[in-house]
Amino acid sequence: ACQAVAAAAAAKDSGSKDIVEKEAGGVTPTASGKNVAVGGGGNNNADLNVILETLEKERQQKQTLLDKQRALLALEENELYRKKHTETATLLSLWKRISSHRTATVFRKPVNAREAPGYSDRIIFPMDLSLIRRMITTGMIVSYADLHERIGLICHNCVKFNGRESDYGLVTREFESFVDDTIVTAVTTASEVAAAAAAAAAAAMAQQEIENTTANASSLSTSNHS
Repeated sequence: ACQAVAAAAAAKDSGSKDIVEKEAGGVTPTASGKNVAVGGGGNNNADLNVILETLEKERQQKQTLLDKQRALLALEENELYRKKHTETATLLSLWKRISSHRTATVFRKPVNAREAPGYSDRIIFPMDLSLIRRMITTGMIVSYADLHERIGLICHNCVKFNGRESDYGLVTREFESFVDDTIVTAVTTASEVAAAAAAAAAAAMAQQEIENTTANASSLSTSNHS
């Protein structure tokens, strides 16, 4: 946060000889009781608004980053994140969504060794989206966590070889952020669906117990009358 530092200066007004203290971004009363805008002229309020807007944007960005970090940490506590999928449709659908993102273009195929000399020497475990798809269809990737980790390896390799502040590094950061958001959303949605299904099953079971109890009571009553 920025702190405004007040600079005091005495000024002699030719008419009222009021003394005005200049403060950065403030309005100060004079000796006569009138309010006088001080601290840099007529654009002072506009400058202050710009500063406040900038600070608010920075606060929102930090909050967004914090929320994302919390969501990623929460994945590890969600059993569906590492739960094995018995079919490939869900993971393939998620893979397709991720592969369709604009930044995924550079990660869809293996790195060409001729275009990136020394890549195989520095990168021990190469990974790309086409290989990830094959790993899903062959049963090597069976959970959200598996998919997340393999895509994380793509990002790690790219930054390691090209540098975090390179053009590829910047693309990687956007891609990684999209992947994180997509997987968090997928796991959250799956959790909500599972919770709804469990609630529906519990309600159905409760209803069945009520019907059974009613039927038993009716049967007992009929037996007693006979």
